Amino acid sequence: MANQGAFGVDKAIIDETTGEIITNGKKSRTEVGILVTNQWENEIYKNINLEHRVSLYSDYLNNFGNIDVDWQLQLNMTINEYVRANIGTHILYDDDIKAKEEIDGEQVIVGPKLQLKQLLGVGLVYSF
Repeated sequence: MANQGAFGVDKAIIDETTGEIITNGKKSRTEVGILVTNQWENEIYKNINLEHRVSLYSDYLNNFGNIDVDWQLQLNMTINEYVRANIGTHILYDDDIKAKEEIDGEQVIVGPKLQLKQLLGVGLVYSF
């Protein structure tokens, strides 16, 4: 994946005539920037807790002002003595990660996209 330039690293340099790799792709990426984080947890109702975490990052050297967002929001609920549940979302946006789409049967690299993960968990609790 490093040779393809995945995850924002520099991709490999390939000889167009022979198809051989001249220089391998990089396996790491270094960034220097500013990171602002916030975390908050509060009981919004009896036995219902809301937890929020957000991280905002902007790289000084590459496109300063483009902000990468990592935001998590989770609702933890105690239903009764034996049942607990949680509902959550995780939103991630990174300007450096490019998405691929299939257009006319061909993989094409497009701009960054918003990533969203939702979760629902129900658990049984029993102490002995």
